[in-house]
Amino acid sequence: MKKIILAVSIVLIGLGSYFAIAEQQEPEVISYIKQQGVTIVDTFDTPAGLKGYAAMVQGQPMSIYLTEDKQYAVIGNLINAEGDDLGQEALYELISAPQNEKVWQQLESAKWVLDGDKNAKQIIYTFTDPFCPYCQRLREMAEPYIAKGEVQFRHIIVGILQEDSLQKAASILAADSPEEALQQHIQQTDTARPNLNEAALTKGTVLVDENNLLMEQLGLMATPTSVYKDAKGHVRLVEGMPMRDDINRMFEP
Repeated sequence: MKKIILAVSIVLIGLGSYFAIAEQQEPEVISYIKQQGVTIVDTFDTPAGLKGYAAMVQGQPMSIYLTEDKQYAVIGNLINAEGDDLGQEALYELISAPQNEKVWQQLESAKWVLDGDKNAKQIIYTFTDPFCPYCQRLREMAEPYIAKGEVQFRHIIVGILQEDSLQKAASILAADSPEEALQQHIQQTDTARPNLNEAALTKGTVLVDENNLLMEQLGLMATPTSVYKDAKGHVRLVEGMPMRDDINRMFEP
């Protein structure tokens, strides 16, 4: 009798292992998607009962949803009756948040120019080209918050938009006080050609080139591009001129 019980136990254990392995096997449709160059970062649950996959393709986050029979996958947004994207927060937590935190650390070490009170609680890093009209517009919108000491901009000066952008950016970074040079540019009081020697301009050009390279390495294409922390401490990145909702979150976390 003991031998029979032992044999049955071994069979049950074997079946348990088989089902565990079967459960862990990757659905064929997910394997196919991965073969197309998509990287699966992690999975998440959804209220709809579909299994979500946080994925990356060509450096961009993407949501994938697996049907209950594991035979089909839906790529794109899954929304409810209110229009909420059920995968948005998961994508941020699993992909964007870790990436953005690394970006924040890189920006802290970059050659930036302070604009505002250094003790202001809200820090906004922004890639700024001297001849970028949207950069100027963003700065105008930030002025009341900067004036009240609530927000500090940390400008990462680049030279990418016009032929003269590089030289102008270099003159700001090479100045004895880049902060003063930037303020003169913001207030449009720097009409005179900067009196800088060749060595200083060369140094400034090197710094601008480093900022240009940083922007390229981060895959950023537009100025202004702003990086800030929201009320929850999450690092957020906004490429181009922010929309009204983004402005409110940036300046009033």
